[in-house]
Amino acid sequence: MIAIARLPSVGRVLAGVAGGVAVAALLAFRLAGHGGFATDPVGVLALAAGATGAAVAATRLAGVGNRRAGTLATWLCAALLANLVLAAWAVWMVTAGHPAAALAVAAWNSAWIPPLALMQLTASAAIRTGARTPWTHPVLALASGTVTLANALLTTASEPFTGLPTIAPEAWRTALEPVGGFATVLGILALLLVPVTLWRAALGSEGSARARIGVAAAGATAAPLTVCFCLLLAVARDPGAVEPSLGSVAFLVALAGASMFSTACALIAARGGVEGRQVAIVVRGTGLAGAALVVIGTGTVIAAPGLRLGATSVAFLVAAVTVVVGGGAWAGTGRLARVLTSQAPQAPQDPQDPNDRGLAAPVGGVTVTGLTPREAEVLAVLAEGASNAGIAAQLVVSERTVDAHLRAIFVKLGLTPGAQTNRRVRAARIWLDHAAGNRGPQGLSKAD
Repeated sequence: MIAIARLPSVGRVLAGVAGGVAVAALLAFRLAGHGGFATDPVGVLALAAGATGAAVAATRLAGVGNRRAGTLATWLCAALLANLVLAAWAVWMVTAGHPAAALAVAAWNSAWIPPLALMQLTASAAIRTGARTPWTHPVLALASGTVTLANALLTTASEPFTGLPTIAPEAWRTALEPVGGFATVLGILALLLVPVTLWRAALGSEGSARARIGVAAAGATAAPLTVCFCLLLAVARDPGAVEPSLGSVAFLVALAGASMFSTACALIAARGGVEGRQVAIVVRGTGLAGAALVVIGTGTVIAAPGLRLGATSVAFLVAAVTVVVGGGAWAGTGRLARVLTSQAPQAPQDPQDPNDRGLAAPVGGVTVTGLTPREAEVLAVLAEGASNAGIAAQLVVSERTVDAHLRAIFVKLGLTPGAQTNRRVRAARIWLDHAAGNRGPQGLSKAD
């Protein structure tokens, strides 16, 4: 299948038309009296808005030179549109009593999984440079594809059913339950891979690199938070006794919102020069969304009919949980935002080391002659404040390779062993002085 971003303009128009027809068909089915959350106007319009946001982000990402992230955002747009198309197809097949209705429902029932992986891949690709693909991307794609296929093959709607089934557990049955459970666990673990890798790289870095990688990590975190919300809906159903159709619509809105948040984070990270205000909004939004899930889940359990708590007790307990969890999330995310936007401290000058001139000192006779293009790339990312993990994340190489490049750079720059941090700071300063002196790549070797 060819990515929509690589199709001619006619292909893009046709994709947009297909999505528009699906939205119109679902709304028409709703007006005709066909119930079920698949035709609910709130969920339908939310998915359409999410697809539109992904399409806009794809165009802007390509405009800032990040074609890979732009292509992945286009795939995300296509996945959200496919959800709408498959929903319209399933409603029509079920309404017509077609023998292939079960196939249509199975395909639609699995259409929510690919967007979760694509929103992570888009946010992750926003900070990458070069043509290489990080190992986390194919692993996530393979795991998500496996889970999607397993869900489509093993999960079927109970027969007979009226209209389209909701998230109510009794509306579905799963064949080979151990296999289905394993696929679910595999999917959840796969969605944790990219955020954990990015957060590790961000927190180990300094300066602008830390902020950019942190914003991308927050964007990738939206997917597991959406899965947590899905699990919360099961709690809301039992013991919460919440109407399953309402919960299902809420999930579609959450899926669309997470897609828009991830693509927005990708666009911020890809542009570079992330502002502190942007970091604070992104980090606080992620943290407060997680806190809201905790509060809602706890409140649902507390208010469950089985506990038989009075209205006053429920209100008091929910308020207490909200204050504790919400206040902790606000304080914690504020501190995290400050950490991500903090600047690297200046290294103390060592009078015993003739090469240690401090941040404000001129470079003097130290030059960058002899660096290979890859070493120059490593030094450029190092100058942004990136740690070894941050450099590896952006250049898509292993940390061992980064360490080898840095050792070679230090030798070629004449930076003698001392405090490791000081050598990194001095090397970064050399690069920045060359850039500030408008000498560009002068003195750099073009040979590998």
